[in-house]
Amino acid sequence: MKVKQVMLANPRTLHCSKTLLDASHLYRQTKVNCAPIVDDEGNVVGILTVFRLIEAIEEGATFDTRVDQIMDTNLQIIDEDTCFKDICEQTIDRLLIFNKKQKLTGVLTRIDLINKVHGALENTEHKLAEAFESNQELRSIIEASYDGIIVVDSQGLIQIVNKSFFRVQGFHDDPTGDSVEQLLIVCRDLVIQVYRQVMAEGKVAFARYKGKDLTELGITGSPVLDEQNHPERVVISIRDFTELNQLKLQTARFSQELKSLRAKEQKDLIYHSSAMERVVNEALQVSGVDSTVLITGESGVGKEVIARTIHRNSPRAEGPFIQINGGAIPENLLESELFGYEKGAFTGANKEGKPGMMELANGGTLLLDEVGDMPLNLQVKLLRALQEQEIYRIGGRVAIKLNIRILAATNKNLENLVAEKKFREDLYYRLNVVPIEIPPLRERKSDILPLAKHFLDKVNNKYQLQKYFSYEVCKLFEEYNWPGNIRELANLVERLVIMSEQDAIFPDQLPPSLFAKFSASPIRVAIDQLIPLKEAREIVETELIVKALKEYPSLRRAGEVLGVAHTTLLRKARSLGIPYND
Repeated sequence: MKVKQVMLANPRTLHCSKTLLDASHLYRQTKVNCAPIVDDEGNVVGILTVFRLIEAIEEGATFDTRVDQIMDTNLQIIDEDTCFKDICEQTIDRLLIFNKKQKLTGVLTRIDLINKVHGALENTEHKLAEAFESNQELRSIIEASYDGIIVVDSQGLIQIVNKSFFRVQGFHDDPTGDSVEQLLIVCRDLVIQVYRQVMAEGKVAFARYKGKDLTELGITGSPVLDEQNHPERVVISIRDFTELNQLKLQTARFSQELKSLRAKEQKDLIYHSSAMERVVNEALQVSGVDSTVLITGESGVGKEVIARTIHRNSPRAEGPFIQINGGAIPENLLESELFGYEKGAFTGANKEGKPGMMELANGGTLLLDEVGDMPLNLQVKLLRALQEQEIYRIGGRVAIKLNIRILAATNKNLENLVAEKKFREDLYYRLNVVPIEIPPLRERKSDILPLAKHFLDKVNNKYQLQKYFSYEVCKLFEEYNWPGNIRELANLVERLVIMSEQDAIFPDQLPPSLFAKFSASPIRVAIDQLIPLKEAREIVETELIVKALKEYPSLRRAGEVLGVAHTTLLRKARSLGIPYND
């Protein structure tokens, strides 16, 4: 520090002809305790202090006395660039400060010096208080971090660790003041590696530790740079990913359980098989996005039900669900049904025009059912509509913007149709974004009886009946191949319920196709001698009925086991003379 930094700069001066009264006015105005005295040329010829003025008055001077009569001419002059430490040990009463040109630039008195030092001390104390408060805040921030924090200086000595460091590492020995190489932690080598990399490159470095006990730690080193952008400290954070990974696994399990629960809550979905569970989970997973889904499977497996499930669980659930069947509508009408038409577009058209199915599906979902039967010339227009998300009505010139989700369904092999040039390859890839294949009913036997029971309850409720299937019928259902899949099962159940004259439904009421399957492998009977067929039939029937009535006292239950109605069993028992308990 130089003298000019603590002096009173540019002090007010008094001309040597001025009086003590002028001096006292100057002291009051400037609140100083001395004033340099100058001559006509502006040269400093003396100095007058307040104490000298008071002393002169006590000696008999008046306020009219000239200042040059009592001023102190013993002047102490120093250069303004003199270091303060060179004069701080001198006895200072007052100093006149000159510049290189020997011009007065300032004054320094003992009182001024004391005030300067006091002010500096107060300022330093205030800054220390602020620094202490900032340090406390910084420490609180470091302690609040959930990650373990280590601060290492340029010499490799640990300056600070926070409480989370001990939690992450699982021990309580404070390493503050030790070398980073003396750390007794599982990831010590990686911490040292990160520290050295940051010190060498001056930028953030990363490392990851994976332990045998599934422990996973992320280590990040960040530099603290000095004025020359050289790292003087490294802040190393250690993040424990073990709990996070466990939470991810737990979340994945909960998500899977939620999907399963959501799948089971679908009222239209009846299944027990794992194959169908996979299909439903895929449908629920894809329902949250707008990707195009191609649903494949044999006729009657429930492609429309899966499509409705996707729509019902999607963000578009409040929007319309529109279905158009590419095989059920004549080719010459399919385009107008799909895209709509303007008034007067063709002969016989509605005078007001008509919106198409794609337009009606705006804001919702459009199901292109039996898309494999769609004519080639219409496939081109459909592809453009899907890509551009806009259509033109037949006879229209204004584009209609679309906001629809496309689902497609088919029972044909589209890849084979593409190879045979009967289906456009570009449209196939546009539709086959997310494929879902529904297995036939014969490949998921465990779904047959739950579906049959569902359709049975549905028909019973509709007609207020209480029909039920016998054990043999259920067995036949499971053995049958169901070429018509779920649609065939539903129609057969309705037929049986309506046509049955009694509550129990037995095999003799089934169509020949199912009964032939059941009787294809009869039980072999040992034959010792030839007898008439009528007599043989009566003997076998008698033995079977007697055996059934012994094992099952109830006529109804015995009839179920033999596959006949209890009224039929009663009639046969009477005709064969077999006793029974009514």
